[in-house]
Amino acid sequence: MRRWLPPFSNVDGIAWPPLVTGPHAALAALVHYLDAAQWLPREQIERLQRVQLARLAEYAAEQSPHFRLRLREAELKPAELSEPGGLQKLPPLTRRRIQRAGEHLFCREVPAGHLPLGDGKTSGSTGEPVVVKRTAISRLHWYAMTFREHFWYSRDFREPLTAIRANLSEYEEIESWGAPVSLLFPSGPSQGIPIRTPIAEQADLLERFKPGSLIVLPGNLAALTDEFRKRGRTLPGLAHIRTLGETLTPFVREAAASWFGARVEDNYSSQEVGNIAIECPDSGLYHVMAESLLVEVVDDQGRACKDGEIGRVLVTDLQNSATPLIRYEIGDYAEVAAPCPCGRGLPTLRRIVGRERNLIAKPDGSRHWPMVGFARFREVAPVLQYQLIQESLLMIEVRLVCERPPTAAEEESLRSVILASLGFPFALRFTYFPDRIPEGASGKYEEFVCRVPAEGLEA
Repeated sequence: MRRWLPPFSNVDGIAWPPLVTGPHAALAALVHYLDAAQWLPREQIERLQRVQLARLAEYAAEQSPHFRLRLREAELKPAELSEPGGLQKLPPLTRRRIQRAGEHLFCREVPAGHLPLGDGKTSGSTGEPVVVKRTAISRLHWYAMTFREHFWYSRDFREPLTAIRANLSEYEEIESWGAPVSLLFPSGPSQGIPIRTPIAEQADLLERFKPGSLIVLPGNLAALTDEFRKRGRTLPGLAHIRTLGETLTPFVREAAASWFGARVEDNYSSQEVGNIAIECPDSGLYHVMAESLLVEVVDDQGRACKDGEIGRVLVTDLQNSATPLIRYEIGDYAEVAAPCPCGRGLPTLRRIVGRERNLIAKPDGSRHWPMVGFARFREVAPVLQYQLIQESLLMIEVRLVCERPPTAAEEESLRSVILASLGFPFALRFTYFPDRIPEGASGKYEEFVCRVPAEGLEA
């Protein structure tokens, strides 16, 4: 078990052993508890989740008009949710229903110890943006889980940190990593780069700042990898690349890790609920942050998926007493994994595979995860970045960035690889971009996007 100690005291006159008081003490205590709790047996973790769910459901039923309505519609009592199989009787909470619920979604009162409140706003990349209220307790858990991730990967807080984010409007540099690290530890400086900054300029800023850790969306990472390849340079001090916000593909992971010689460490999170799952440093599986969230993966019939099966992700925020996000259908799909060989009792996912709009649609009405054959792209053509857009049931646009214009034979080889992988004779239209494929309105990049509406498919 890894042991850690806060390095400094915030009590006047006390240098050692360090004493931490106030809100920082709660964070330090929670981080210390999580260091031990991750090794509990899964059965014990699940039992403790049910205890917390029972308290949350009773409170939400009393305070939230919308949650009371959900229980009444399902003919359930709050206590039944924590019984075996009880939670599965409650229909999932969709984004559309959250939007329609308005103020009725929220709890009328929040315990004083859970204040102040803040907003969690989605990026809107699904086309259905939502806003939820988050408490100081849920924020505390987000901070603690962030520390858990830092400690799993032994990140050095003394090194410079760069974050390339969609929610930054202008470039910034500050003297520390900021919260939560600065609440308990001294740290090196940090750099914030707006994601809309041109890639060449991003590369210039990174070369000047020389970060030891980088936070970045996978699509942006792919573009940076290509830019540094063109320059024939790398970032010598970079040891940790933390990806989040998009599905990390093996193509992007392998290219970045190989070029920069840094470890790529993936995080699955959302603005509504915080850290959902963190990649295990030992196995590469994703551990669900079970002390904060209860995560289900279900098939089209609502049944729990088994090891190796892909299904919809439902999230229950166990720590948010302001917004009852119970069985919230977050819009993602994931693959379930068996218990992790690392020994942690936290539930596991093998991979997060994307959103419903990333499913391919076929004329017979079927939909499934597209295999596009990316592993062979570099074998047959000088591909640096790719994206497939399904415009109709029969037409797919193949967007590419290449080191040089591919020959007719190389394009035909790509066509053969893609069609063989997709398993259907789609018409392919190739479109070439000089530097990078543009992201969506939210600043996110997806390797496959289906624009065929679900209602347009045959039954």
